[in-house]
Amino acid sequence: MSQTTSNDSHPLDTMLAISNVIQNLRQAKIYAQVVEREKPTVSEIAAAVDSSTTTVYEDVEQLVAVGLLERVTETQPHRFQPQSIEIVVQTDSEYLITPLLLVARARADSNENIRLYVDRHGISGLATAIEYARSYVQDETNARLMARDLDIPVLEAETILQELREVIQEVEPESVAAIDLDELDAAVDADHSE
Repeated sequence: MSQTTSNDSHPLDTMLAISNVIQNLRQAKIYAQVVEREKPTVSEIAAAVDSSTTTVYEDVEQLVAVGLLERVTETQPHRFQPQSIEIVVQTDSEYLITPLLLVARARADSNENIRLYVDRHGISGLATAIEYARSYVQDETNARLMARDLDIPVLEAETILQELREVIQEVEPESVAAIDLDELDAAVDADHSE
């Protein structure tokens, strides 16, 4: 786990604080805006999430206090950037809490497919789907395998994988497998010659 709060904070306190942010859709949306924008101000964030500047300022201060955001300017207006987080929650399964989970959670507000998936499977289901989506963008799995493993319809698996692929491309572009167009053309030519 990367250090996200002051040295006197216990890791469990950090985990609980981040868990609260995941449950608070407005704070997740604020965090997502900071991830998606280049060092925004509170006013820019407030306009993007359609909330009052005062409310966003209070939420930003809380996100700074728990170590999810960092103030990067000393003068007004302050600008903020996201802090990198990675928390592994081990139960009967392993869940990874990263900026990607918070951004995907925030997208549930505007993306009907992600919202429906969260409504059906909860945040833990979304975290699991993100791990499948990471493998999916690396061409290591597909919707049928996800559907079989999670006992969900293939269409539901394909839909969430496509939605999360877009989020991954924006938040973790380095994790998306590069497509070798020459290899793809060769495969298509081989199929047509048979």
